[in-house]
Amino acid sequence: MAKTVESIGKYKVIAQLARGGMGAVYTARHPTLERTVIIKKLTLRGSADIRERFRREAQIMMDLRNDAIVDVYDHFREGSSYYIVLEYVDGVSLEGLIRERRYLPGSIALLILREVCRGLAYAHARGVVHRDIKPANILISKEGNVKIVDFGIATIHGGDEQSDLTRDGMTLGTPSYMAPEQFQNTRSVDRRADIYSLGVALYEMVTGKRPYPGSFSPEVIARIQRGRYRPPRQINPKVPRFVSRLIRRMINPNPDRRYQDLDRVITRINRRYRIEAHGPARGVIARYLAEENPAALPRRRSPLPIAVGLLVVAALAAGGARIASLGYHRELLQPARWGALEVTARVLAADRDPLSVQVQGQVFVDDGGEIPPLPGGELLFEPIPPSGENVRVLEFASERRQFPPGNYRIKITAAGAVHWESFTLPSLRESRTARLALPGRREDALVLMPEFLDAPELPLEVRITARDRATGRVLQEGLTLSVERDGQWRRLTRLVRLGLRSGTVHRFKIEHPDFRTQFFSLRIAPEQSVLVIDAALEPKE
Repeated sequence: MAKTVESIGKYKVIAQLARGGMGAVYTARHPTLERTVIIKKLTLRGSADIRERFRREAQIMMDLRNDAIVDVYDHFREGSSYYIVLEYVDGVSLEGLIRERRYLPGSIALLILREVCRGLAYAHARGVVHRDIKPANILISKEGNVKIVDFGIATIHGGDEQSDLTRDGMTLGTPSYMAPEQFQNTRSVDRRADIYSLGVALYEMVTGKRPYPGSFSPEVIARIQRGRYRPPRQINPKVPRFVSRLIRRMINPNPDRRYQDLDRVITRINRRYRIEAHGPARGVIARYLAEENPAALPRRRSPLPIAVGLLVVAALAAGGARIASLGYHRELLQPARWGALEVTARVLAADRDPLSVQVQGQVFVDDGGEIPPLPGGELLFEPIPPSGENVRVLEFASERRQFPPGNYRIKITAAGAVHWESFTLPSLRESRTARLALPGRREDALVLMPEFLDAPELPLEVRITARDRATGRVLQEGLTLSVERDGQWRRLTRLVRLGLRSGTVHRFKIEHPDFRTQFFSLRIAPEQSVLVIDAALEPKE
């Protein structure tokens, strides 16, 4: 029978929470601070890599001081074991909460997501990538505090490469939450892998299921690499579309098409629900844990009781959270002081994935002089799902925004082009009066529809390299490069190269007397100006 542990170092053990072949986890009491702590034990019988990872976890976490990351108080060796002393979180893991509730309301999931984003953004700013974000590594206290734990396989970018425990080609992490690039090489991943894992956790929060099974099978890896998963709203129709769009962007299999940093995610959540950068989340989460039926999200209070009454009535009549999230309180209470603006940008598809197209907007004050940017005038665009297949035009819509009436200019960038437009924004009172005068007009917002439907051709630079597939040797002598022009193959001379343009399909032929001929048929998007082909040729014999 195992001997009961009464103390570890200066800490008095309260209880053993878990035990395994390489160690154990205890709750204990600090001798002077009278504070409960967690002690993780690792015996020295483990491999050298495991021991070093344990030490690195303590080193990394002791350097991270953020209210969304569990604190590390101590690290020491006693006898044949190493110990880490961690902050005790009296609550539940996100994994346990999902298992208990089946799935979480979208608003609660977003508040938890925002808190995790704050902790991860802090770590990322210091070069630390977690690499194992999952609900089991997110703790929530009874007071509503959200904490990230377990930096055991974290890596520090920009530090000593020899200190990283992973080697090229090595894979670490939990399969269901790993980004596609993490399956290939854990060491080379950056913060975008954490963003992917966090998107998977958000999917699980609002559906109770993971988008992919938790195995390393070739079929699962192929699905993850292609981004083939069941849309969350098919599992839970109550999932807000805003959450679905966040998930789709965060778990895009292409790292370049995800959010590039978590500050953008935090900003989107704050703007969506009109909450301050560090607005209250703990109380709402705590009430949810206590099953007190919390409000969807905290709301800003109006100083006038009558305004509160109007907002409540309007919320009941028009859908509650949507009123506050879109700033309709301004429209309801001060229609003479505010105007509403909506922008829909139309972009030529050119075989592009909508998530790969970045549409950005900024509103400027047209003062006839310096034309300064309007504070808070940044517009966020989301793709509108196409209504059918083979759609030639992609549409992107901004959220409805409220600005004071006046003269403005707007700058929209998309698909490598810039659109400037001057406009006068009327007050909502003026718009509604005009609406009454024009039968059939429903909207009281000013709607702008910039179009990016031209496909300007760019000079196309072509770089072709051919190698022997068997030896890897670069082929130079005897190589013939051709491009198809007007139904005929033409040698890729300097003059022919100068005539190549983007925005169309090009066919190339690579020939060598000792190798099999290879053909490449490629569609070049209008904004793409460089084409690189690295061909491996098969010997004829």
